[in-house]
Amino acid sequence: MMEVHQFNVKSLEQTCFEVLKDNICPENCIRLWQFAKSWNIPILFQLKYEAFHFICENFEEVSLCEEFLQLAEQELADILGQDDLTVTQEITVYQSVLRWINHMPEERQEAISTLLPKVRLGLMDKSYITDNVLNNDVVKTNPESNLLVSDTLKVMSQPSLLCSESGINNTLFCRRLPNAVLLMFRFYSKIIEAFDYRTNSWITVHTYPSLENPMTHLFFYSTVFLGRCFYIVGGGLRWTNPSNGVWRYNLVTHTWQEMSPMQESRALLSVTELKGYIYAMGGGRENDVISHRTAERYQPNINQWTFIASMNFGRSYASCTTLNNKIYICGGMNNNVLNTAEYYNPDTNQWTLITPMRTHRYKLGVVAYMGHIFAVGGSDGFRDLRSAEAYDPVTNTWYDVPEMVHRHSYFDIAVMNKKIFVVSCRRRNRIVECYDYTTNTWSVVFSGMNHSEYDWVRCCVISGLPNMAEYCSPRKPIIPRTQV
Repeated sequence: MMEVHQFNVKSLEQTCFEVLKDNICPENCIRLWQFAKSWNIPILFQLKYEAFHFICENFEEVSLCEEFLQLAEQELADILGQDDLTVTQEITVYQSVLRWINHMPEERQEAISTLLPKVRLGLMDKSYITDNVLNNDVVKTNPESNLLVSDTLKVMSQPSLLCSESGINNTLFCRRLPNAVLLMFRFYSKIIEAFDYRTNSWITVHTYPSLENPMTHLFFYSTVFLGRCFYIVGGGLRWTNPSNGVWRYNLVTHTWQEMSPMQESRALLSVTELKGYIYAMGGGRENDVISHRTAERYQPNINQWTFIASMNFGRSYASCTTLNNKIYICGGMNNNVLNTAEYYNPDTNQWTLITPMRTHRYKLGVVAYMGHIFAVGGSDGFRDLRSAEAYDPVTNTWYDVPEMVHRHSYFDIAVMNKKIFVVSCRRRNRIVECYDYTTNTWSVVFSGMNHSEYDWVRCCVISGLPNMAEYCSPRKPIIPRTQV
């Protein structure tokens, strides 16, 4: 990487960055982060961000790796202090501190006064703090840490202390930010909402009825998150006339911008992001028999769309995802309901058919999850489906996975927090259910009233924003009832 930068070969420099980024894993992310922040090279700034974001997002796995034990004290403090550190429970953070200290106990035991304040002690069980933190030898022999734990226990017994001028750090009782949030767009209501999976609650983010035409009358568009923006791509105007329009909403500045239009007008299309490019595939009109085979790619830095190779099948109402630097698109409608699936390799500009799905599906949801492609729900042309299946790219075979709890129509799907989330708004009922590979089951995590009779939704997952708190549940200090 350094040699490439020295000779100022920008294209090769970008290739090196992509290779390093694509190969970040729990075993090497700390080393890559330390390497990237030790050099004042622009392209390494992004690598530094990517590696650090990976550390925070995968902290539970990273903290068990050998490289974790080699962190400097301030480096570990910087990681633990992140508001969006992803942990199932705060006990994990505390145990990682002990593991790091016990690796070199004589040199590191004084670091407890720097590291323990980064642990959200107030989110831990009171009995665990009493038995395992207050009585820990490292904590007991450090006056600052001992006082911190004692103060935390006092607040747990007297929650009113948080509202007084006691000097107790309220951050110890604040829920961490989620590393990602599900953003939902409702076609007919013209409302953007965010789903916070940690609280299983919805937050209204933005309404856009005041936007100038034709945006206000768009339906059947697709959405994708890239950079600090989400893009609305294509769609139909007043139920007819597919659009080639593209709009971008900046999630930090809360501003809309119309971007360069696609080469072809598309409604009911499939859209995804791969390596900083946006891909738009297929689509058609609401009542058309024949769907587009064409596909195109958007390059944000020059604001330009260009055609890529056409698919083997025309598809509308299909769904797509990315896996192993390839784009997979499955099912859809083209004169009849399809069970065919194919992938696009951007390196060769070729589409390749894979084994067809077991079930014909359109209006389905497709996501990459745990190294496989999941095709969920949809309709076979006669009824909405609860069934789901998954594709193993190694064996080129599909296999059945458990059915969803509900049948969903006009829904969307995304992967967040290592689970598959399905969202639908039908019959005045909003439902969110998720699939967890560890239990191999679907469960409903949210069910509530929806204001409209039905709404077709589009979702995308957002992360890494400096203002993530705006898209999450309010995070006032909390005292769980079990702790008081």
